[in-house]
Amino acid sequence: MKIIEQFDHLGKKQDKEHFKHLVSIALADGIIDTTETDILHRFGRKMGFTEPEIDDLLESGRMMVYNPPYEFFKRFEQVYEIVKMVLADGIVDKNEMRLANSFATKSGFTESEIPKLLVLLISGIREGKDEEELFEIYKKQRKV
Repeated sequence: MKIIEQFDHLGKKQDKEHFKHLVSIALADGIIDTTETDILHRFGRKMGFTEPEIDDLLESGRMMVYNPPYEFFKRFEQVYEIVKMVLADGIVDKNEMRLANSFATKSGFTESEIPKLLVLLISGIREGKDEEELFEIYKKQRKV
């Protein structure tokens, strides 16, 4: 562990953990192609990482213990990003879906709601919907 990592606040640690999950999804089929790399860099910048930090996280590739955020939308958003990574290369690999399912479980979603959540996210992302729109749809579905 680098000395600077000891001083990261909880939110940054959670973002690093989440980013490493995104990397593991990208690696599930054995390679990270240029589309996946571009998406990882975009997500990394959105999380506030510098390009060198993103490159270090990409290279480290090791999984950290996942501490999901408290906020429901933030957990939903992270699962959305995982599914977006699964779809990045246009091929939905069974290992990628297994990891997405596992990540959703670790994020606090129940076994009964995960299949519906993943179907919603896959179809919504393919239709070009963003996470906020899909979150509103998901909240309505949960109330039914």
